[in-house]
Amino acid sequence: MIKYPVFILCLLSLSFLKGKQCFAQQTPCKGYYDKELRLFVYTEVDKMPEYPGGIAKFYKFIGSVPLKGVNNELLQSTIFPTFVIDASGHVKGIGIYQKLPKDYTRLDRNMIKLLKTCADWEPAECNNKKVAMSFRSRITLCYQ
Repeated sequence: MIKYPVFILCLLSLSFLKGKQCFAQQTPCKGYYDKELRLFVYTEVDKMPEYPGGIAKFYKFIGSVPLKGVNNELLQSTIFPTFVIDASGHVKGIGIYQKLPKDYTRLDRNMIKLLKTCADWEPAECNNKKVAMSFRSRITLCYQ
């Protein structure tokens, strides 16, 4: 008779331990080593970086500054800036996605200048540690 309760207790304790092991596993963060910046840059993290006041404030900052390289006619242009937000929140390695620097337009170069002046971000986190993360955005500029 005692064999059955002991067996059930063993099964319960094993399932409890198994649940603990699953809980202890940490979220895998992925990334790559950036030779130019000389740091490990994450592409997947537990907590995304955040601009002070949120992403809407970031787009408001971008939209509040007139960019040179635009005629006074109706124009719409989409730019894909890419950059790294380091573990301190600084913006580094600014570029334009899928373009070489030699192919940058005047508008691209002015977007890069503008991004160099933006406020520091709250950095990304992986396993409760602040880390560098690559960030790419789509910005559509409309001029009249």
